[in-house]
Amino acid sequence: MSPFRRSLSLLVLATCATTPALAAAQLTSEQTDFFEKQIRPILTERCYECHSVEKKTKGGLALDSAASVLKGGDTSPALVPGDPEKSLLIEAVRYKNHDLQMPPKRPLSDAEVHSLEEWVKMGAPDPRTAPVVAAKKGRVIDIAEGRKFWSFQPIARVEPPKVDGVTSPIDAFIRAKLQEKGQRPAPPADKRTLLRRATYDLIGLPPTPKEVDDFLADTSPDAFDKVIERLLASPHYGERWGRHWLDVARYADSNGMDENLAFGEAWRYRDYVVKSFNEDKPYDQFLVEQIAGDLLPPSEDAITATGFLSLGARVLAEPDMQKLEMDIIDEQIDTTGKAFLGMTFGCVRCHDHKFDPIRQDDYYAMAAIFRSTRSLSRDKIGVIKTWYEHSLATPEQLAEKKKFDDALKAKKADVAKIVAGARAEVKKVVLDHATDYLAAAALLPARPILADADPVAKAAQLDTAIVLSCRQYLDLHPDLPLFAPWRELAQKRDADGVRQHYGPIFSAALDAKKGPEFDALNDAKGFLALPAKDADVLDSATLAKIAAMNTEVADMEAKGPELPAIMSVADSEKVVPALAIHLRGSYLTLGKVVDRNFPEVMRTSYTEPIFPAKHSGRLELARWMASSEHPLTARVIVNRIWTWHFGQGIVATTDNFGLLGARPSHPELLDWLARNFIENGWSIKDLHRLIMKSATYQQASTVSFSESDKVDPRIVDPEDHLLWRAHIERLEAEEIRDAMLMVSDWLDLSMGGKTIPLHDKEFVFNHTSKDATTYESPRRALYLPVIRNHLYNMLEQFDYPDPTMPTGARNSTVIAPQALIMMNSPVVMEASQRLAAKLAKLSNDDQRLEQVYALLYSRPPLDHEKANALALLHDFATTEPPDRAWAMLCHTLMAANEFIYLR
Repeated sequence: MSPFRRSLSLLVLATCATTPALAAAQLTSEQTDFFEKQIRPILTERCYECHSVEKKTKGGLALDSAASVLKGGDTSPALVPGDPEKSLLIEAVRYKNHDLQMPPKRPLSDAEVHSLEEWVKMGAPDPRTAPVVAAKKGRVIDIAEGRKFWSFQPIARVEPPKVDGVTSPIDAFIRAKLQEKGQRPAPPADKRTLLRRATYDLIGLPPTPKEVDDFLADTSPDAFDKVIERLLASPHYGERWGRHWLDVARYADSNGMDENLAFGEAWRYRDYVVKSFNEDKPYDQFLVEQIAGDLLPPSEDAITATGFLSLGARVLAEPDMQKLEMDIIDEQIDTTGKAFLGMTFGCVRCHDHKFDPIRQDDYYAMAAIFRSTRSLSRDKIGVIKTWYEHSLATPEQLAEKKKFDDALKAKKADVAKIVAGARAEVKKVVLDHATDYLAAAALLPARPILADADPVAKAAQLDTAIVLSCRQYLDLHPDLPLFAPWRELAQKRDADGVRQHYGPIFSAALDAKKGPEFDALNDAKGFLALPAKDADVLDSATLAKIAAMNTEVADMEAKGPELPAIMSVADSEKVVPALAIHLRGSYLTLGKVVDRNFPEVMRTSYTEPIFPAKHSGRLELARWMASSEHPLTARVIVNRIWTWHFGQGIVATTDNFGLLGARPSHPELLDWLARNFIENGWSIKDLHRLIMKSATYQQASTVSFSESDKVDPRIVDPEDHLLWRAHIERLEAEEIRDAMLMVSDWLDLSMGGKTIPLHDKEFVFNHTSKDATTYESPRRALYLPVIRNHLYNMLEQFDYPDPTMPTGARNSTVIAPQALIMMNSPVVMEASQRLAAKLAKLSNDDQRLEQVYALLYSRPPLDHEKANALALLHDFATTEPPDRAWAMLCHTLMAANEFIYLR
């Protein structure tokens, strides 16, 4: 390596940030997860050999802790957090600068480079807070010590504290802590606010004016209890709460990643989830079905549930099958851990968990269970692998599909025949002018471009593309004996000499139909090769005919029968009872072999589980997770339900109950809820009743502080961790859209069924790289296609979750594009116009204003609001027709905070 290149290499690796990288305390769970799964393995496998405290620190740089990365090496900075284009580190790993390439022996893969780029864009978040000290043994995980952590402790049996005037156990726990801190709760919310909150909460839709009036008129003590029961009995309850679970299950209708194929049968899993919530399926059963439904007594529902394991994004064109299979297993373990146990298992593929008491032995003991699970089909689309599906097709459907496939094949053969015939005719003409093409090529400069070939070709009435490719072919093949005379003549630009020499040769070859000259003339990749694109070869009439035939084929394919199937998994034919640890996550470097098992720190029995010899062990794993003795399962799900009701969890990190996760704000309440949940048959609807009947749920979002109070909660608890008032929450993306459609009588409330307009395994992006998926359906947003890599923009701007990973709690941001969406989105404008048309049926403006406020805000307009609205309508009337004026007023009211926020 040259001194210049060596110095540049050191410069690249001397990584000290010019702007602060994100500290561990600032990291979100998604950033930590990204580092552990994407960045740490790259650093460990490709960088630590030369840049770690325990091995070498070339250039004075160590990359095995956040502090050492920030400190940098001997020379200037190379990493600019937030800006990969200014980071020499990124330039080096891209391998585009010949003098600046790292690692020096073998470049990173494209996926690894992309991961590093994304990491730098994020601000280089790094959870490795502890400094690495040389010559010390690695961290030893003490299981006994690990079990002392709060989330691995058995669920405690606790009694609600005694609080005067409190009957709800939830209120007892909340009020006791408030009293301890010298705070008092907010007063009860008014009935309109409470009904609006509960209706959106349980069914994701606004209450109708009649429902508001009925609730206001009902003065009985159990009026709100009746509202809860009505909403829980609504089929739309399952749609709202099923969508919560689909966030956790990273539901999508396409694969994303390298090959974005349509998950044409994923809708069955979505509908299974909706149905399960509506039926109040016991959560332990819900869990078991999703992990091992195919191993239960035969049931279409149970098999459909295993779509949970099949929905992950996969690199389907990965040529290394063993790597692909382990990548799938890793995704399944990681998702299962986060969804059901609130644990991050993904990083343990490469090393013992850096924070939690989870060892590689535990990871590969679970991986052995999933290694005996079949997730991929034997069918392929070229080199693209596909997911396993359980067929539901009847013999009649199979016969119909075969008949259709044969007809489609014949149709495609007709098109191919027309194309081949047309190209053959063109080739015949080209052969007749073979000498002319050689002569024209002799007039071009070496390494010509299209602009060089065009005037020469037109002067000789030849095809420009063929003249150009002829010359390029001859330049790339200088050693062909047949064209040695041509090279001499071309140097002199002697086109006539070329014709005189090759005319007789080619004429004789075409007559004889054999010999090397004949072969050269007919070589499909030779000097007279036709352009690959038909548009560059065929005339417009022929192209139009072929395009019409291809349209017929496309229409025929679009209308063709689909064989019903369930996206699922199954046990492999060969069960793997044990699996070797993959050192640093690579199946090429194996360590000790571990038997199938469960993570030791979570096991409540010292007796080793016994797994069936002929089955994967998924059923045993699922039943262990669903056990009432498991320290995590019930805690995690009741915390999720609490989060979806209150906007924040008792444990704020819903998907991480480990050391890096938040500690519970009310640990006794969490354990009481978890135990009560189990004792009540794992019923989620009963948990709703318990939560929503509490004064804590029903309190107002207003501040109850007065001058006589000793403690101002706005100062001591501004984020409302102790729940001294209700949170003001923005509606989720789907609720905003669905509410607009509902109040304008546009919403189609039909349930279930396939809604993605693509066949199973069809490419989402066609040959033009455009996604033809549309979102114009008036169905609920739950049923709109979820396309990975290309989400519906309106939902995405309002914090729709990333469908490639489990999301237990959505973000709730406030950004400028949200206002622009509410101003300019065609959906918003169409809903406004429809709402205006609906109001036009009323007899006067006063009635219309009363109705629009009732529909949008569940209340009548205040006097000043009515006056302002009438003035606005009057002003518009001078320049706009009445329907347009009302549409603009409706649009304004829909875009207001009161419509998209809950108090």
